[in-house]
Amino acid sequence: MRNKQEVLLSLLSRLDRSIQSSDYNKEKQACLHCPCRFDPLLTRVEAAAYTGFEPGTLATWDYTKRYDLQPIRYVNAVRYRLSSINRFADLQINPDL
Repeated sequence: MRNKQEVLLSLLSRLDRSIQSSDYNKEKQACLHCPCRFDPLLTRVEAAAYTGFEPGTLATWDYTKRYDLQPIRYVNAVRYRLSSINRFADLQINPDL
């Protein structure tokens, strides 16, 4: 298993490649930071590295519904939207949102 730093570097390079290879840069009207236009899916390992928690912790939260991370399940895979993870982090910092 890769360490958190390697996972984060891999995630950042994947996101960077997605933005550079897409049509977002070519359209003058498109916003690069608009979440509705670009909301990548993260694996549980990537989401854990991004948040600083362990993958098992995220799995437990999904199972017990302790926090609503809005996981996307298909077949045997679980993915998280980057916007959902950021919303979770914002709520942890400022619960009044």
